[in-house]
Amino acid sequence: MAASAQQKLLSYKFEENQLTYADKPDYPETDNPVWMLGQQYSARYDLEELRELVSSRPWLSYRKEFPAIGESGLSSDQGWGCMLRCGQMVLAGALLDVKLGREWRWNKDIDKEEYRQVMEKFMDIKSAQYSIHQISLMGESLDKKPVGTWFGPNTVAQVLRKLCKFDPSDDIAIYVAMDNTVVINEVKQAALAKTEEINNLEKSETEQETNDSEKTYKWQPLLLFISLRLGLSEINPVYVKGLKNCFTLPSTLGVIGGSPNHALYMLGCVEDEVIFLDPHTTQPASDINQTYHADKPGRINITQLDPSLSLCFLCKSEEEFDNLCIAFQEQLIEACQTPLFELLLERPVHMYSQIVDTARDSTGQPDESTGQDYEQLTRKYDSEEEFEII
Repeated sequence: MAASAQQKLLSYKFEENQLTYADKPDYPETDNPVWMLGQQYSARYDLEELRELVSSRPWLSYRKEFPAIGESGLSSDQGWGCMLRCGQMVLAGALLDVKLGREWRWNKDIDKEEYRQVMEKFMDIKSAQYSIHQISLMGESLDKKPVGTWFGPNTVAQVLRKLCKFDPSDDIAIYVAMDNTVVINEVKQAALAKTEEINNLEKSETEQETNDSEKTYKWQPLLLFISLRLGLSEINPVYVKGLKNCFTLPSTLGVIGGSPNHALYMLGCVEDEVIFLDPHTTQPASDINQTYHADKPGRINITQLDPSLSLCFLCKSEEEFDNLCIAFQEQLIEACQTPLFELLLERPVHMYSQIVDTARDSTGQPDESTGQDYEQLTRKYDSEEEFEII
């Protein structure tokens, strides 16, 4: 009863923010470009295309009346699950892009089998691979976070990385870059490792011994998270240009973060605003036919964002990743006086201690990066009374 009352209070508290942009136009009247998932549009002339794009991206929001999560007794994620839902949106979008391509558009009257297979992984039941149940229980197992507590953007990325290792369909690999650093060789190893593991399982020990010198590697579609902290209590203005440039890169899947106490999934930007999908709408849990698509996005000034966030990119081939690294160097590092992160070919000696123990990692056991939000700092709005903190 207490949990139910708390959920109702928190649901009202956070969903009332929906009213602030519910009547706001989708996009401002401007001749400046609208950048959405790496593509340039016009708010004046491409409005229909923009609306089709937004409505085609998976929108996962609060749900209620689903089977209780473990021993918590919680049957809704109102008030605490918004960052978990943002993580679901990124991964669901990545899987749809792998299966159907970035140009695919959703139509409620057409039942696409590949679409259904992906979205079934995110249903609100324990057996679904990336359900709210699996994400919250994995967080509890790995980082001792009780079900019903908030995740930060890095936490949800790390938990999805763990869950991905147990996905039998093996459609995607996930890598989470930490410490303001992207190490190219380590990212590539993550995209190649899963395929190598599968190939080795299919061979006998004798075959492995004789064919060690002839190993072949195949690129696994890669979802790359780059966990960053771009200030203390607010985003430092020196990072704004780089953050906006991220939305122009062809491989981008957007950004998970939000405003303080309010997680959002950001798809693009226009002028000084980011365009987002908001998980703070509570829908009844039902089946695969439930509402997984939003009619319109919201907008918020980029300076209002919480400084703790995670950049998201999808590279379906090694060539796409190589091109992304070139874009990082040219558009995020050389073009910005203060880059968002470092790009290195190999990890320097002084950073060896930060390498994840891959043997332990593959078993799903905790490691030093699991569940820890990047540079956790006490902020002025952090409080025991707040239930959901970015």
